[in-house]
Amino acid sequence: MAARAEAGSFDHLREESIGLPQVLFQSITHMAPGAAIAFSILISIQFAGPALPLSVLLALVGCTCVAVSIGQLAREMPSAGGLYTYVARALGPQAGFMVGWAYLLFQPLVAPLLFLIFAWTTKDMVSADHHGLHWHYTGQWWIWILLAAGIVFFLTYRDIRLSTQAGVILGVFEIAVFVALAAWMLISNGSDLTVQTFNPTHAAAGTYNGIFKGMVFAVLAFIGFESAAPLGEEARNPRWTVPRAVVLSAVGIGLFYVFCSYAWVIGTGFGDFTKVATSSANPWRDLGIVFWGGGWVLIFAAIVNSALANSNAGVNAASRVMYALGRNGVLPRAFAKTHPVHKTPHVAIIAQTILGLAVSLLLGWRYGDLITAFSIIATAVTIVVIVVYVIVCLGTVVYFSRRHDVFSRWTHWLIPILGAAVFVPPLYYQYFPLPPYPIRYAVWIALGWLVAGIVVTAFVPRRILENIDSLFLEEVRPVGLAGPAVPPE
Repeated sequence: MAARAEAGSFDHLREESIGLPQVLFQSITHMAPGAAIAFSILISIQFAGPALPLSVLLALVGCTCVAVSIGQLAREMPSAGGLYTYVARALGPQAGFMVGWAYLLFQPLVAPLLFLIFAWTTKDMVSADHHGLHWHYTGQWWIWILLAAGIVFFLTYRDIRLSTQAGVILGVFEIAVFVALAAWMLISNGSDLTVQTFNPTHAAAGTYNGIFKGMVFAVLAFIGFESAAPLGEEARNPRWTVPRAVVLSAVGIGLFYVFCSYAWVIGTGFGDFTKVATSSANPWRDLGIVFWGGGWVLIFAAIVNSALANSNAGVNAASRVMYALGRNGVLPRAFAKTHPVHKTPHVAIIAQTILGLAVSLLLGWRYGDLITAFSIIATAVTIVVIVVYVIVCLGTVVYFSRRHDVFSRWTHWLIPILGAAVFVPPLYYQYFPLPPYPIRYAVWIALGWLVAGIVVTAFVPRRILENIDSLFLEEVRPVGLAGPAVPPE
């Protein structure tokens, strides 16, 4: 009863308002399949070369293990705190606070990351001489950033049902376009199919260094599969919905990445892949022109659509975590307020939008080359995310080792340990050797943020740590550990 009273003392989200499709596509659109294959995985090519599909496959293995671990924890504790809550209850409030600290770096940076992609892609299209609008104003990038931020703010501020339904529509479109072009390239180059794309000796930066550094930016493409977790209080039957959304998004979109990256190598040409792909401002647009002619516009639409959908999902996830942290007292209590009509965490959404605009505009102004700005954010974000994924895997082992009634040696021991182990090599190769400047700034920013988090955790007031369980809300309807066989109507 005390827990119920406490739960009623703060503003509530729109509880039990969305189902599996919306929660699933919250994760899928947060991963931004179109923008990820076109830009995040593009950065991997300078390291992995034509062995790109191998780097992506390794990332799929690691992220699938993490997804299973998150799914198991999500069945136990539906909460807007997401990974923050899971780790707190598995490893203790200090570890939970540390994950919340990490979330405060990487999750709010998802939106500016995608604002930059939207701006870069749109600028590239409208300024192109042969297939664009011939508008060569060099400062136009900031206009596109403002446009992207405005669209995302409207979707996320109004209603979780509006923004998640938009995510379903946008997500289906971008996946269909990229799968169609990838299949077309493979059919058109059927005689060139080869398994050498999975041979690590073909990595551009060396067998191990190339594959594992390439894997880092492949992991970047997966970031977001866990973003269904913060919707645990708004989903219907979250113990059933959230675990399935997390695992299905990681596996489904991971296979999509492997398929598209393989088709990318074959369509471009195995021997010339690294040179050709890294010399283009937008390789997938160029592939669209070569294989589809005027149909390249569908690729452009899919990429900008992906950027908007990912920004939308990123703001949803980040604002829910800010809401949970505000409710807990880690952030100012204002972040725990919800809109009286829309029931969205509007203060957190406004703060997220302002932060996203500031970061994207500042980096775009500082470096001019939006891809460089994107790479800086991407590198810092990925390092912190990998650390969080490892912590979640370890938390799964510890939590279920205390639950002898449901403990599974495969699900709660082998899979999470494998997931943590897979991420150690790419993390190591981010620092040994160090990347060139300005990307090197990002690896130190990530390390500095994590060290600062350890220091802050050591000195955070005990009343905040002891209040960490306020993030956990029991469902109104009791369900079994695995949830019902089918979701309720």
